[in-house]
Amino acid sequence: MFRRIVTGLLLLAAVAGAAYALGFAGPLVGKPELRQAGSPPAINPASIQRIDYNPDSYRRMAEDGRLELLVNDAGHIRVRDKQGDFVWRSDPDTRLEPDLKGLWKSNADSPFIVDYVDAAKQSTGVLINTANGSDAKTRTTIAPVEGGAELMFDLQTLGIRFKTVVRLKNGYLEVSVPSDQIAESAGKQVVSIWPFPFFGAVQKQAIQRDGYMLVPLQMGALVPMKAEHQLQSRVSAKIYGSDDAIPGQPGTYTIFPAFGMKRDDHSYLAVIEEGEATSTVHATPAGLYTSFHWIAPQFVYRNEYFRQTSKLGAGYKTVEKTRSTENRRIRYYFQNGSKADYAGMAADYRSYLMETQGMKKIAPDANGLPLFVTLYGGAEENGLFSPNFVPVTTFEQGIDILKGLHASGIGPIHVLYNGWAKGGDRSVMPDVPPAEKGLGGDEGLRAFAREARKQGDRVYLQADFTRSRLNGSFVPSRDVMRDINNKARYDERLGENEYVNPASVALRLFEEHVGSYEALGIDGMYFEGLGSLYSDYRSSPPATRADAAESYRKLLRLAKERLGFTGAAEGNSYLIGQLDFVQRMPIGVSYDLVATKAVPFLPIAVHGLVDYSGEWGNLRETGTTDYLRSIEFGAVPHYLLTYEDPALLRHTPGDFIYSSQYDVWKQQIASEYKRWNEALGPVRGLFISGHRELADGVFETRYENGTAIVVNYNDTAYSAGAITVKPREFAVVGKEG
Repeated sequence: MFRRIVTGLLLLAAVAGAAYALGFAGPLVGKPELRQAGSPPAINPASIQRIDYNPDSYRRMAEDGRLELLVNDAGHIRVRDKQGDFVWRSDPDTRLEPDLKGLWKSNADSPFIVDYVDAAKQSTGVLINTANGSDAKTRTTIAPVEGGAELMFDLQTLGIRFKTVVRLKNGYLEVSVPSDQIAESAGKQVVSIWPFPFFGAVQKQAIQRDGYMLVPLQMGALVPMKAEHQLQSRVSAKIYGSDDAIPGQPGTYTIFPAFGMKRDDHSYLAVIEEGEATSTVHATPAGLYTSFHWIAPQFVYRNEYFRQTSKLGAGYKTVEKTRSTENRRIRYYFQNGSKADYAGMAADYRSYLMETQGMKKIAPDANGLPLFVTLYGGAEENGLFSPNFVPVTTFEQGIDILKGLHASGIGPIHVLYNGWAKGGDRSVMPDVPPAEKGLGGDEGLRAFAREARKQGDRVYLQADFTRSRLNGSFVPSRDVMRDINNKARYDERLGENEYVNPASVALRLFEEHVGSYEALGIDGMYFEGLGSLYSDYRSSPPATRADAAESYRKLLRLAKERLGFTGAAEGNSYLIGQLDFVQRMPIGVSYDLVATKAVPFLPIAVHGLVDYSGEWGNLRETGTTDYLRSIEFGAVPHYLLTYEDPALLRHTPGDFIYSSQYDVWKQQIASEYKRWNEALGPVRGLFISGHRELADGVFETRYENGTAIVVNYNDTAYSAGAITVKPREFAVVGKEG
């Protein structure tokens, strides 16, 4: 009897389990009988025959005066640079590494890598898989197009297809992945595509003299390819850093979308010009995975994120259901001989910026190098019943500072007034007119702007439209940025919530207030916050990071149209074409353990097109070294000043200022500016043509007119021929030097 009861219960459980699977689990596990109408049948990978391509089946698909493009049957490419008679190839010779087997052997032999997920396995977590041409039994179809070829990759075992278009255009190679040519079936979803990941890959022993990979960390950094790497790790640079709308997403300090490789007398620069805000650059040294050095872009179509399922923080990792619809496009420029280095790469990036963003040379100024000064008005501290405003530079005192600086021989001054609005430095909306009464109010600010203009100076007001407090223009339930889990993004500061504005809201708020700025008679605006690029997952309207970048560009264009001049921090690529100056460009050292050497790629690319500064001269972390670094990289002088002792700000948001009083700094500023102007004033509007290390700790920056500036960071003098540079000093060498 007992056995019969147990057997009956087991049968009932089996029937119930089958009913549950059919009624609930079916859509998740992909039961054929529950598939949506029209969905493709399940794929049996074992039934698909592997395709073996002839690696030598290259055909010339395009040619111009500079380059020749060849494609083989598998979809690999080779680009012959006629000027250097050198061939760049996407198919490294894996026969040179006989021990290379398995996944990384097939990755290196493939013209692409695809990361994907199985949609049926995302209910309790996600496992991202990797596929390549061989493992996915890919069928490649090649069709000629003007200037190149279309490569259709059909990953037969996954039901994924995508097209890559390669073309020669005006002396460069264009590689694009059209979004509307990506197809998914059989429940497999594309997470990312790596086009030609081993393009230019090289083994260490093949480098005869010098080789490195240029990665977009800070102003630029190098991963050496000749020396041994003690740390077996790769550099992964997410373009424009992490997206705050994606919880847990890693980020890096990356403000330009370019990378490159140098191999002895040959190099290339790659610029991601479409889809860059959702791309990551990976530089992998030899010894990690393979014996090849290789650098590649990863185009991300679905973000991995932590999906929160309870207010207590429980959840699981998954990827977005919807695939990004952005097209992806990248340019490859090639350099040879003396131009095959990071300076030559930067020159091509400069040309790219001038072509695509309309950047033009700075007009010469007979009055000398401009001095940039941030004047700090004041800030609030907590009071017994309400906040108290602490003024440290009134508008009248600001006029006195400008007159004093001019009297000491300083040329044109560009003023950034911070902490000028009601409440002072609070860094968020509604920091718009009226001006703080404790500084002199609107009339005092207008008088300051008039007096500055009489002396040939410019006045910029500092503002941040990317964060808001409650005000008449901002309604959190409608306007606040929401992350992928639909959570409103905000922080608490000074007892109030500070909400993160989507870029479209920042644009709208500035449009509403730009007339008030015009009425103050200022020359321009300096914007904080535009260097952070976030998606926005509000239901209406959602926005991508590319949408955010376009909103910021519209904001800057409106500011230039209505006010005259614009500035921002850091110099992100999507902003720089709309800027007249960049504050705090990252011109420091590299702290990456793999990309061990910082190089001035970005300063070389933009010098002569836009003014830029490093850190404030009176708040330098390393004193003389930071001063010399600014001279070496062509930066303009910039100081943060207050009329009163900054100790008054110790209980305010201005507590970061430890030394800024004008009377304390005026003599040193005048002395440094005099030498700064003598060195960089004559070359302010010129391009940097070269940069090199002459000896350990000694660097030369050369300009297009032949002028060179040699900087010696050592504690001993440097001498070479007729040149002598004192310890921790610099020297200007003329055309004949």
